Amino acid sequence: MNRVSQADPIPEVGASELASFLSNYYRPEQPVIFRGIVKTERSVEQIRELLCDRIAKDDTKTARLMWFDVKPDLLQDLCDVPEAVSTTLDPETAFLRDNCVRVWFNPAGHMTPWHYDGHSLHVFNLQLKGKKRWTIVSPDTPLLNMPFSKTCIFENNAVDNKRHYEFDLDEGDMVFLPRYWYHHVESLGDMNVNVNWVLMPKAEPADTVIARREAEVLWLMQKLYPVLPSGNKWMLDHFAGAGKPALGTLTDEVSFGRGVARVVKEAVRFPLVALAIPTQIKKARTVLASKKLLRGLVPATS
Repeated sequence: MNRVSQADPIPEVGASELASFLSNYYRPEQPVIFRGIVKTERSVEQIRELLCDRIAKDDTKTARLMWFDVKPDLLQDLCDVPEAVSTTLDPETAFLRDNCVRVWFNPAGHMTPWHYDGHSLHVFNLQLKGKKRWTIVSPDTPLLNMPFSKTCIFENNAVDNKRHYEFDLDEGDMVFLPRYWYHHVESLGDMNVNVNWVLMPKAEPADTVIARREAEVLWLMQKLYPVLPSGNKWMLDHFAGAGKPALGTLTDEVSFGRGVARVVKEAVRFPLVALAIPTQIKKARTVLASKKLLRGLVPATS
């Protein structure tokens, strides 16, 4: 497989090039940027205050570790939904959550630790206000994960030998991040407001190293369901907003042999975890700082 050097730019596509986006990026599950796809005349403080007020009054919201999950109508009159998003948020072709929008507030200097997203989710990440610097790595040249986890063991990861892209998202830009792509994000603007739309395609994922890993880990969790902690059971029951139907598109083809082999592959990583204790402490501090920020912005959320 070809490697992408640090100097190679991430592909870009115009807002009106829907057919090109669907055929060249969405279906093959390849990342791409839409430049200047959304414009708003409101200031960052006006946007932040408006979103926080709506979130505080929304009884259906969910406060996650570093963001809020909300319904799409919370964005009404705030920003237009790009055509690429509205076209793919189709219940005929994708599993959708009721709260399929994520809202992020990050101050300058915030670092999102290396990870890939769960629930087999495609993400459209809109930089509504501010600026962020992204590094993303292909699921076919993976980084080293914590055992049975989507987060990475180390943060200082060398990516020169990986298929990767490095780019900035400026105000009004949107990146399509396909499922299982690793990402590390640094906030550059004084206050950064991001809006995500998330979905899980009903089509089978592209055949990558991490797609196979995820299928095998989920298969194991399904087999161990009766003895899992309640949080893991909840995740399986609500996977991608659909539960078993969504899981089935990923795990139906996993054999017993593949499942057992996955246990061995994950177990050999445990000794490395001890070497990464400082990294894990740093990650925990990042999460706690983000939760504190969210509580400060929206006191009604605990």
